Amino acid sequence: MESQLPVKMSDGAILKADVAYPTDPVTGRRAPGNFPVLLTQTPYLSTKPTAGDYFVQHGYIFVTAYVRGTTTSGGNFGFFSKRDAQDGVELVKWASTQLQGSNGQIGLTGGSYAGINQAATVAEAGRSSPIKALAPYCMGAEFYRETYFAGGIPTQTLNFQRVIGDSMGGNTAPTGAALVNEINAGGPRAYEGQFWQDRTPGNLAEKIVDAGVPALLWSTNGDIYAQSSLELYSYLQNASRKLPTFGPMRQDQNATGRYQIVMGQGGHCENIDQRITMEWFDTWLKGKKTGIEDTSTPLHAHEMISNRWLNTAAYPVVPAYTRYYLGPNKTLSPVVPAESGRDSAAWAQPDATSTLQYESPALENGGTLAGPISASVYASSSTRNLELIATLQLVGVDGSTTPISSGTVLGSLAANDPQRSWFDVSGVPVRPYGKFISDEPVPEGSVKKYDFALSPRFVHIPEGSKLRLTVTTQTPTPRCSPNLGVDPCFPTSPQAGSLQGSVVSLHFGPPTRTSLNLPLLKGDCWRSSDNPNPNVPYWKGNLLSGVPGPCQK
Repeated sequence: MESQLPVKMSDGAILKADVAYPTDPVTGRRAPGNFPVLLTQTPYLSTKPTAGDYFVQHGYIFVTAYVRGTTTSGGNFGFFSKRDAQDGVELVKWASTQLQGSNGQIGLTGGSYAGINQAATVAEAGRSSPIKALAPYCMGAEFYRETYFAGGIPTQTLNFQRVIGDSMGGNTAPTGAALVNEINAGGPRAYEGQFWQDRTPGNLAEKIVDAGVPALLWSTNGDIYAQSSLELYSYLQNASRKLPTFGPMRQDQNATGRYQIVMGQGGHCENIDQRITMEWFDTWLKGKKTGIEDTSTPLHAHEMISNRWLNTAAYPVVPAYTRYYLGPNKTLSPVVPAESGRDSAAWAQPDATSTLQYESPALENGGTLAGPISASVYASSSTRNLELIATLQLVGVDGSTTPISSGTVLGSLAANDPQRSWFDVSGVPVRPYGKFISDEPVPEGSVKKYDFALSPRFVHIPEGSKLRLTVTTQTPTPRCSPNLGVDPCFPTSPQAGSLQGSVVSLHFGPPTRTSLNLPLLKGDCWRSSDNPNPNVPYWKGNLLSGVPGPCQK
């Protein structure tokens, strides 16, 4: 391994890179010949003696380059700036033409920060680049909407920027305390303006496809990019077929194996299977016939509860959503209640005065949740703002509960973009897409409809289970202590001021049909393929049959 090699950028900044080479298994010395190169660009100093060991052992040179202004690299930290994207292009050129032992074929890999910057590098490089494939994990299409804010309220992840940003340039960096303080004061970067749009990977989907570079995405149901990783998959699929990039995929859309996603279980950057990633790179960098690109079902999801791998193509998966309506006596039912009413909750830490809980009848035949989840809530507030957090749980026949998903709406930032929002065949909101441009005060005491997203999930519902919807108004303080998360933890000063003393009423009944909108399928929708071996690759395991049609609940 060669450590801390200097790589000079066009503006004179010196970035540092560690390079690991394949070795002769007998002598342990560097293997002769030229090899394809896998490049990761990270702001974190590697603690391992050899990053990318697995790939090196299988015939790849592995380059760990350190992002400018971080660790041992020179220059100023840019937090996904235009200059950072140019650095990626220049690192690719260096790795393909100047790095000793390189055969000129480049793959980009890495997770989180090192996953996001792959999109920017490819978009900046264009079609003539030596980049042959991407394998970004724990990243997605959004920055503002999912990761740094929840319904427009800052999350644990944004608070983490105070730590990471200060260590990478302090007040001279576009992040750190300067960013957090501006947002807390309700400044421009508290909204989804140019700063966040310039750093939104989903906006680069068309450029990635135009560059001709295939991508294998990885995420998990507990990732801070669980929602937008799936959305990025749909954007890439749409762009590859010259369909509206940011719309939902069509149910009959011919999906390409050049853009795939694996949705596993776990947290941020957990449970990444390097074997599959290597097959991906073997396909595109070494020309091996692995079959990975031939799949017609490029979405591979690990179903919660059942622990089965399920494969499908279109996202969203379900064409017609099932609505469960809030009703009297805290009921949750697929039937609109005949009686109108309302329940109220104060803006406070979760307790008896600030928590509402609704429960469905038992689903005797079970079911499957597959894809985006949303809520349509009719609500009023005693002040000029409101905050609602909707949490979906599964209640087993033994009374045990399993957290499924959650989502947040802030009344003053609840306006959605109808051009970017997704709807089912009947117009039911599937994936509301917030604007987050400016605050619009809530009319005090007036009932308004609020459509907002809950994070998507693939979940097996055992027979006899119930659905439970819990509505709260604040995130419990202990939950806000981790460095990463997507909970609405730290309202800005203006937000907190407008929420103070608020009491929110949820309205239900025929004229105000508050509902949980579910991608519900029958429990037996998923069938095994002809090869039931659980050790086969994801793209040859299980198939989804009968959507739409007999699978629809």
